[in-house]
Amino acid sequence: MVRFIFTFATVLLVAGCASAPGPSTQDITADLPAQWSNAPDASGKSPTFWWQNFQDEALNDAIGHALDANPNLNAAAARLDAAWAQARMAGAEQLPQIALSSGLSMSQMNMAQFGVSLPNMPTKFDSQRHNLTLGAQWEIDLWSRVRSGKQAARSNALGQAADFAGARHSLAGQVAKAWMLAIEARQQERLAKFTVTTYKTTVERIRARFEQGVRSSLDLRLAEASLAGAKANVAERITAANRATRQLEVLLGRIPSNKQMIPDELPSMPAAVPAGVPAKLLARRPDLVAAEHRLSAAGASVRQAKASLYPQISLTASTGTSTSDLSELVSGDSLIWTLGSNLMQPVFQGGRLRQNVKMQRAHFKAAEAGFRSAVLNALGEVENALDAESHLAVMDESLGEAHKQSQAAAQIALERYDRGLENIITLLEARRRAIDAESRWWSVRRLRLENRINLHLALGGGFEPIKKHGI
Repeated sequence: MVRFIFTFATVLLVAGCASAPGPSTQDITADLPAQWSNAPDASGKSPTFWWQNFQDEALNDAIGHALDANPNLNAAAARLDAAWAQARMAGAEQLPQIALSSGLSMSQMNMAQFGVSLPNMPTKFDSQRHNLTLGAQWEIDLWSRVRSGKQAARSNALGQAADFAGARHSLAGQVAKAWMLAIEARQQERLAKFTVTTYKTTVERIRARFEQGVRSSLDLRLAEASLAGAKANVAERITAANRATRQLEVLLGRIPSNKQMIPDELPSMPAAVPAGVPAKLLARRPDLVAAEHRLSAAGASVRQAKASLYPQISLTASTGTSTSDLSELVSGDSLIWTLGSNLMQPVFQGGRLRQNVKMQRAHFKAAEAGFRSAVLNALGEVENALDAESHLAVMDESLGEAHKQSQAAAQIALERYDRGLENIITLLEARRRAIDAESRWWSVRRLRLENRINLHLALGGGFEPIKKHGI
C-alpha cells in the first residue's frame, strides 16, 4: 500500500509540472467562469487519494493492487520510460560528440609494376600502419534548432507523464466503479432470490386454499406466473453479478475466475467535497496538463523546423597518432591533430524544409484545438457531475421512502387478501412495486457513489491542489 501511494504521488507531482500557459493557452482559458454553476456548499478537504473517502479498506487494497498489477497500466509505464529516453537523446545533441577510433592498415608494393629490378633486392615490400584517433564534433546552435528539439522532446515526455498520471486516475476510477457495481449486483441477486422465496410462500398458501375451494384457479395461475418470472429474474441477476465480478478481476490484473471477495453492503455516501474554482482545473487534471505540454511541444517543433532553414555551423577537432610500429603508437613523436569548422546551408531540397515548417504549424493548430477541446470537455464533466449530485440525492431519498411505503402497502394487501377483501391482482401488484422500489433504491445508491467517483475524476483526483515543482 505504501509503495503504490508513494509511486502515485510522484507521478502526480510530475503531471503537475506544467509550464506557465503561453499566449495560446491564455487566450483559450481567458473566458473560464469564476465559479461552477452547481458548486456544492462544502469547505472541507479530501485526500489526494480520493478513494479513501469511501472508508473501505478492501477497496483501498483492491485499487492499490490494480495500480501495481494492471497490464495496460504497466504498458503505459513502459511508454513513459521510452518518452523520457527520447527526451534525453534529444538533449544529448547540445553536447560535443566525442569518439575514439583505432585501426590497422596493411599494404604491399610490387616494384615490378614500375619496371624496377635490382640485384639482391626484393621485388615486393610489405608495410603496416597503426592509428589511434580521438575526434570531437559540436554544432554551434545559433538558431536554437537543437534546443528547440530538446524542448519538444521534453514537453512530449512531460505530456506522456501526465497521460500516465491520468491513466492511473482512470484505472482507480474504473476499479472503484466496478467495485460498487459488483456489490450492487450481489444485492440485486439476493433481492431476486428473496423474491422467489416470497412468491413460493404465496403460491403454497393459494394452492392450499384452492384445494379447499376457497380460491379460484386464476389466483393460483397468476401466483405461479409471478413465481416463474421471479425465477427467471434470479438467473439474470446471477449472470449480471458474475459478469461484474469478473470485470473487476480483469481490472485487478487477475484471472477472471469469479472468486473476488467483495463486501455485502455499499459504502456510505461521503460528505460533500469542495470543487474549487474552474481555473484550478488546469493544473489539477492530468489530461489538461498533458494537452498543455503537447501544445508546448508543437510550438517547439515549429521553431525547430524554422531553424532548419538556416545554416548549420559545427566545429570539429581530432588528435591521435599514426605509426608503422605498434610500440610507438602512444609516442609523442607520432602525434597528429586537426581543427576545422563546417558550414552547411540548405540550397535546394525540393521544398522539403519549408513544407516541414507548414506541417509543424498545422500540428500546432491541431494541438491548440485539442487543448481547447480538452478544457471544454473537462468543464462539462465537472458541471454534469455537480449537477447530478443534487438530483441523485433527491432520487435516493425519494426511492427510500417509496421502498418503505410500498413494503407497508404489500403487507396490507396480503392481510386484506387473506381476509377476502382484496383480489390477487392487487396483492401481486403491491409486491411488484415493493420489489421494484427496493431494486431501484439499490441502483440509485450505487449511482450516487459512481457519480462521486466521476466528480473526483473530473476534478483531477483529490481536492488538495497539486503543487508545481521544477523538473
